[in-house]
Amino acid sequence: MSGLDKAYGAIKSIMLANERFDRIEGEMKELSGDLGSLAKSHAELAERVAGIEGYLKGAGARQKWIEGK
Repeated sequence: MSGLDKAYGAIKSIMLANERFDRIEGEMKELSGDLGSLAKSHAELAERVAGIEGYLKGAGARQKWIEGK
């Protein structure tokens, strides 16, 4: 194998590695966006659950008050 072939192989390997890194970087940006959406959804769900829990506790207290009359 000549020196030119070795140099060409090395350059080709570097270019392929750079392409892989670019693809990984793009995938990481997508995952970051997905995680942001997931965190937002989690917060909204937690608020809804807290509201439902409050309603149920209030209804239970109201029922106990009615039964205590």
